[in-house]
Amino acid sequence: MTLLEKYQRFLVNNTKPGIEPKSLDLSAEGWKLLIRENLTPLIEEKLQMKQIDDYIWASEYADGRRKVLSLFKINDAYATFRWGWNFDFVPRITPGNRIVWARTDKSVYTHIFELSEDFSGYAVPKKEQKNHTFKSLFVVRNKKQSARDMTIISRYWIDIKNLEKGLKERIKQHKSVFLHLLPLIMEYYEATATYEEILIRIEQDMQINYYRLINSDSMIVYPFIEKRMGMQEKARCDFEALPFADEKIKAKIFDIFNRLGED
Repeated sequence: MTLLEKYQRFLVNNTKPGIEPKSLDLSAEGWKLLIRENLTPLIEEKLQMKQIDDYIWASEYADGRRKVLSLFKINDAYATFRWGWNFDFVPRITPGNRIVWARTDKSVYTHIFELSEDFSGYAVPKKEQKNHTFKSLFVVRNKKQSARDMTIISRYWIDIKNLEKGLKERIKQHKSVFLHLLPLIMEYYEATATYEEILIRIEQDMQINYYRLINSDSMIVYPFIEKRMGMQEKARCDFEALPFADEKIKAKIFDIFNRLGED
């Protein structure tokens, strides 16, 4: 079976009526198929992660945590990769202000994560940096568009003149983006191999406004890890200092925090 035969029913024309289309796009279902058949085997090989949802891959749990790779959606047609950790001892707050656990494939959640600097424009300070300047931490770097493009995958723009070739190019682009980001992903997991190193990385990330905005969960994770490591008093002080929009939610999570380690 050719690629065109396999994906023909997933090709859609999103061009405005009356305009001759120069390309076709994959439907959302077609994108899921392309990712499952072409990215997942590569991710399994390079990172030893299994696909647990349409756009999520994860390792097995070890010592209370698992690696998670997922697509960070820009919109419903463009995305980049994000990588991080899921913890089975840290609850999460849903958009509806429910407190839930993320301990299964179905409920998996990336508590802390990073994105490529080429995509976000922000550089995570190195561990050895002691005196961070305001400029180095909070000013978006001027990145060439070409560098950012190398971090983004899309289900759009399949050449209508040669759909078979266009599909091959989409598949090649998806693989190229993943392999381009793979060294960063591997560096991240090497740099966060222990809980001590995870705390250091959270400290570095939380000095950047961008990560404080898109990954504020890191601030909750931090004292939970401290307590797991036996740093009881510091963990309590750090938790009590956390800003919560809802004090009732904070009290409920604090109750979970206090019971950590009793099981």
